[in-house]
Amino acid sequence: MAGGTHMWPVVDLADLLDVLDPTEVGVGRFRARNVTSTLPTTLGSQTLAQAVVAAERTVPHMAVQSLHGVFPRGGYADRDVDVAVEVVQSGRALATVQVSFSQEGREHARVLTMLSAEEPDFLSHGAHLPEGVPGPEECEELPCALLPWEVRTFGGADALAAELSGPPALDVWMRCDKAPDLPGLGRALLAHGSEGFLGPVALRPYPHTEIERRGGRGASAMLAQTVTFHRPFSMHDWLLLHCESPFAGGSRMYGRIQIFTQAGDLVASVSAQGLMRQAG
Repeated sequence: MAGGTHMWPVVDLADLLDVLDPTEVGVGRFRARNVTSTLPTTLGSQTLAQAVVAAERTVPHMAVQSLHGVFPRGGYADRDVDVAVEVVQSGRALATVQVSFSQEGREHARVLTMLSAEEPDFLSHGAHLPEGVPGPEECEELPCALLPWEVRTFGGADALAAELSGPPALDVWMRCDKAPDLPGLGRALLAHGSEGFLGPVALRPYPHTEIERRGGRGASAMLAQTVTFHRPFSMHDWLLLHCESPFAGGSRMYGRIQIFTQAGDLVASVSAQGLMRQAG
């Protein structure tokens, strides 16, 4: 972050999901490219998406239910990534897979992934779509090159304008018809797309003038992120990301997102911790 301006790199969808078959690299190993972006380091959101792809290729009769990624250091965006997959446990209904990302023997991300077979409801309840949220037809485009999605929010680009302030919350509608409507692909894209708003929402209360008063520049990075998929969804339909940042302090920020269908069903949840400190 610099001067309170929110920037997203441009992402190539093919790069994001380009994970080679393990037979081409070795048993339990894949190789992946980094997304084409304006950043010199790899994106944590990219590793989450590729972890979904690698895990579901390794345990093909199950679907990713949840994943927790930690990003101890940045990778190099201009180098291929070695992806190591370890099946920690695999049974009839549940499996746990660890996916590690490294370059030249240097690990920069690790994702613990739980997969599940489809099971019937025993108990069933869920949060509901917040009342009073304008629908996608009432919202304006929010430019966001990080995502291969159509993105809208009330007020459009002004909702995240650097010179304006607002509460640490934002409702964003997204959909994507630039890729096949496949469940696994949808999970990968949603895992990737959810990260893009966590930092900007935490910065919403601080306009450009306040950032300048605090030193004029900041440094931010995602440290850990958890994504849980509750119900099936289609990425060709509008999804609402109800984003909020309940806490920022101690050079850290905490964010969470609830993801709903337009009909009001909760289909996924996200929580994350990020670094947010004054640039040295």
